[in-house]
Amino acid sequence: MTEIIDNNILMDLVIEKHNKFLGAFKEEFSGLENKLISIKKQTDDLKKEIEMDETKITVLNEKYFLYFHQAKKQREGLFKEVIERMQQAKSPNIHEVTRLLARIEEHERKLQNSRKIDDEEKAIVEVKKLLYDFETEAKKAGISVMSTVIIDKLEQAHESHKELLSIQDKPKQDIGSAKDFDKQAGEIEGRHNWLKRRIESHTNALGYWEKQKGGIKVE
Repeated sequence: MTEIIDNNILMDLVIEKHNKFLGAFKEEFSGLENKLISIKKQTDDLKKEIEMDETKITVLNEKYFLYFHQAKKQREGLFKEVIERMQQAKSPNIHEVTRLLARIEEHERKLQNSRKIDDEEKAIVEVKKLLYDFETEAKKAGISVMSTVIIDKLEQAHESHKELLSIQDKPKQDIGSAKDFDKQAGEIEGRHNWLKRRIESHTNALGYWEKQKGGIKVE
């Protein structure tokens, strides 16, 4: 009788030990599981954001050059028309318009080559002034013209460029953050996987001893 009691006590102690380990391991495992889920979600969200920003940068870069190109083409067409009409009318103002044309072309070259916002803003301000002078000279020759569309295109190009510069370094920074998240996840996964194996081991052992205590023969 004493042997049976001792065996039951021993099995109770073994079961208690496994339950204690399971409780501690499961608590830590649950905490790490939540951390992994959170980190992986942050990583996935960040990677989606990187992809969106890279696409946006490509589009803004194309828009930036496209708007400047459109402004130049529209300006060329407008000046060509006015100069031809002035030539036909033998207008003395044609020399001033030709001078204005040369100065605008100079600023257009700066806009095409410059990557500095301040230089770009100065060049656009100068082009606006020159276009206003151009409208005035055309009016003197009896020709009514509007350069609003050209100015709008220049402004659109400038805004696209500013937005481009504001986000162009963001994907690189976010890629660094994503790598940090991946590193954190890797460090956690090592412990997470170890705990998973230990929980399975203690669960199996607990099941074995509970069956033994219940009088069920375990092979």
